Amino acid sequence: MSYERKEIILEKMIKENIDFMIFVPGSNLHYITGNQFGPSERLLLYFLKQNGQGYYIVPEVEKTKLNVSENDQVFSYTDEDGPQVFAGTLKEKMNVSGQTSVEANHMRLFEWHFLNRLGITKPVNSSDLINDIRITKTDEEINRMRRATQVLEQSLQATMPTIQVGKSEMEIAARLEYEMKMRGSQGTPFTTIVGSGFRGALPHGRASEKLIEDGDLIVIDFGSIIDGYVGDMTRTIGVGNVSDEKRNVYDIVKNAIMQSIQSIEIGMKACDVDGVAQKVISDAGYGDYFTHRLGHGIGLDAHEEPYIASSNKDTLQPGMSFTIEPGIYIENQFGVRIEDNIIITENGIENLMTMNHDLIIL
Repeated sequence: MSYERKEIILEKMIKENIDFMIFVPGSNLHYITGNQFGPSERLLLYFLKQNGQGYYIVPEVEKTKLNVSENDQVFSYTDEDGPQVFAGTLKEKMNVSGQTSVEANHMRLFEWHFLNRLGITKPVNSSDLINDIRITKTDEEINRMRRATQVLEQSLQATMPTIQVGKSEMEIAARLEYEMKMRGSQGTPFTTIVGSGFRGALPHGRASEKLIEDGDLIVIDFGSIIDGYVGDMTRTIGVGNVSDEKRNVYDIVKNAIMQSIQSIEIGMKACDVDGVAQKVISDAGYGDYFTHRLGHGIGLDAHEEPYIASSNKDTLQPGMSFTIEPGIYIENQFGVRIEDNIIITENGIENLMTMNHDLIIL
């Protein structure tokens, strides 16, 4: 799969008159080469030339993890020598004279300083070029995300019998992550969110030592990773005697997600989908309590293009994958959020989730 992707990137480089594209550890490097590396204190860069020649500079301790093609050359350095030992050699081999492109949204200062030593001082940003390619998912990518969402749903179902008054948010998060790993998840793409009672009003409230109380609504937002691809799910669960007010707010959010998903069509603007949820919640009198965009793209990253937001006028096209996650957050009282994962297909949409949106009370 990475070979075909690299060919697409090379075609784009020719079209945009880019001689070199430089990748840092992260999802774009994974997408183009198949190599999975996270940022560390050690320098790791991949230089891709317009003719297909590639150069890696990597720490010696990471060299054996590399998946290289016949056109790639590897320069590995020890901790004692450092990457600067190859700066002169790389500069000579690359002979940078034309336009260079870097991941400006992800590159760190020490990586930039190393490029300066190679004579690279005025690059362009490659983020838009790569996003334009990654935004359309292949069948294989969608299958990986489909499996990731299956892990999420199965893990939540396995965790729910353990949720009860007196358990801590941290215990629930730990059990959920255990269940996901037992089903093959490679980890979590973000810190698991478990927000109960008043903490549910924190949209990104990480799990704490707070204990579950009778009548709490619990916002559970969690992610899995299967073969590098992310699933992202949120459900709000009630415990014990849930008040009529909380049930009413839940029904508003439920209505917002259902109407938003039902409205999605090929060619529809992302901002218009966001507008559907905003209208449902505003018409119910809670517009001031819906404080974030409706959704975000998913794939190799938990947050990527397309963003389902009022500011995004791009149209939705087949192959795009994103979340729909309306919410209402009443400060110091409670919160509600429901989240599904959506794929735009040639025939409309596919919701990767099979769990319905009804309020579950334990």
